[in-house]
Amino acid sequence: MKTARLITIVALSALATACDAPSDSGATAQSQAASASVAVDLRVRESDESAYAAVENFTIPASHEIGDGMMPYEGIGWENGLVGYRLYLDGRLVSDIFGKQTGEPALAGITEFGSYHDLAPWGMDVLKVGPSLGIGGLGIMSGDQPEQFGSVPELSAEITGAGGESGSFTITAGGIEAPGGEIGGFTADYSIGSGSPLTRVKVKTTTDLPVATGIVMHDGAELLQSAEDADGNWRYVATWGDQQSENKDGLGMALFYRAGQASYGGLANSTHFVSFNSGEFEYAFLAAWELDPQGVQSRDDFVALLDKELKALEGAVR
Repeated sequence: MKTARLITIVALSALATACDAPSDSGATAQSQAASASVAVDLRVRESDESAYAAVENFTIPASHEIGDGMMPYEGIGWENGLVGYRLYLDGRLVSDIFGKQTGEPALAGITEFGSYHDLAPWGMDVLKVGPSLGIGGLGIMSGDQPEQFGSVPELSAEITGAGGESGSFTITAGGIEAPGGEIGGFTADYSIGSGSPLTRVKVKTTTDLPVATGIVMHDGAELLQSAEDADGNWRYVATWGDQQSENKDGLGMALFYRAGQASYGGLANSTHFVSFNSGEFEYAFLAAWELDPQGVQSRDDFVALLDKELKALEGAVR
């Protein structure tokens, strides 16, 4: 395995003792969580017998197989005091959600492969991805439906902002074969701040790959969309389900995209997707879990969060 120089990403709690669930004072818990440090976590190990070690960059070796435990949760993770995410560093290359019950950093405390599927004091993996694009995962259009890449022969990750008020990392992918036979790749820059569940992604492809992103649709979830004729540059497609999470409780997911760069394509391959019309674009995604510090307990709460984040995107420096 190719190794990388070790670093200390951020000061993280070991979380060896139980963490309290959010208190009855929702506003206080949310305020404390929003002020917590951002953390980006990338760890690998040499063998099943060795410990995971933090690295700032890593090139995925050809020998890597899904489920081999090379990384503690199969990819790179990032979090703030409100929510956590991970990106599978393999042919899937889509994002997943770590719901959190604590505002403190938790992902670097995951040392047992697969343990995150069970509810723990810190939280758990709350999203079933399957063959979909997960939440904000990049994929390729095959005909009229989005699919996971399936094979990414050249893949690497580099942490570019370790934490504090914000965190960021870059994914570089190459050798991807499009349905038409073209070979290409892309770079994708991911970033998250301390006070919002929103992850922003800026992408540049090396060829005209027919790239898409989206959010998985689960049975019983409700589709939510911004008005197509609304003023502003940003749109969203989202879902809310009272039992959408893997813990069978409330979970909301949203994908934000620029109206001039992408268009909503509908539901295909269990994914509400948008496809992009150029080789350079940006989008964003967020999640809110019923048990996390955000205080989103219902569909109405989630819609209020969507409106807030949409206004923030419209008001951000472009």
